[in-house]
Amino acid sequence: MTITIEPASPDSAPAQMLLQALHTEQIELYGHADPAEAVIAEFMPPHGVFLLAYLDKEPVGCGGIRTFAPGVAEVRKMFVRPDQRGSGIGRRILADLEKFAADPELIGAKRIRLETGIRNTSAIGLYDSSGYATIDSYVPGRTEVNVAKEKPIG
Repeated sequence: MTITIEPASPDSAPAQMLLQALHTEQIELYGHADPAEAVIAEFMPPHGVFLLAYLDKEPVGCGGIRTFAPGVAEVRKMFVRPDQRGSGIGRRILADLEKFAADPELIGAKRIRLETGIRNTSAIGLYDSSGYATIDSYVPGRTEVNVAKEKPIG
């Protein structure tokens, strides 16, 4: 089995399938969710990148990075299919996103941040074990259901 991770447009068919699965999971966990659609321009160079992970040739995960503020990138739309969680795919997507975020030809970030739902314990574990520290929430109106994390990079 071969895992490949490559940049893609968030409006591609494999990306849309995974983003819809993320949306459905969030609805099940919280009763609400961000729209399944990604704002494509936010995830295109030079402002960001969107990655798809494939197991052999089957899409199994995704994640995006976008410019949040000067020197700060934000991870968005991270998702790994439930049947592939624990296999290291999410960790590989995150590591690749961090490299793109730090790349001076792209975002050139010195810090990377994210918000994830408090019930998403596997994601929180991934971020904690990847060196992310808890920070104050930066998304208005979500402090009851989200936790914010940040990490220095670059």
